[in-house]
Amino acid sequence: MNNCIWRVLPGQALQHRAWEDGFVVFNKLSGDTHLLDDGAMQLLLAVAAQPGDTAAVTRALRTALSLDDQEAADIPAMLSDLLALSL
Repeated sequence: MNNCIWRVLPGQALQHRAWEDGFVVFNKLSGDTHLLDDGAMQLLLAVAAQPGDTAAVTRALRTALSLDDQEAADIPAMLSDLLALSL
């Protein structure tokens, strides 16, 4: 999946609210509601703001959030997790 472009699906509205343990996100297209941690929410918002391949998304988040090597290495798996949720 390294060659794909990560983006939010057309028509997807990222309706979300902060909650004690993270964020509640409503998936308008599926009607599902998800609980995301702060890292996953930041990643989802970054992809919504600037679609790109895995390397570009990782670079953007690494810079914006001052991520260390381990945190940056977790991004591809997090992207796959968001894809599995249809987000």
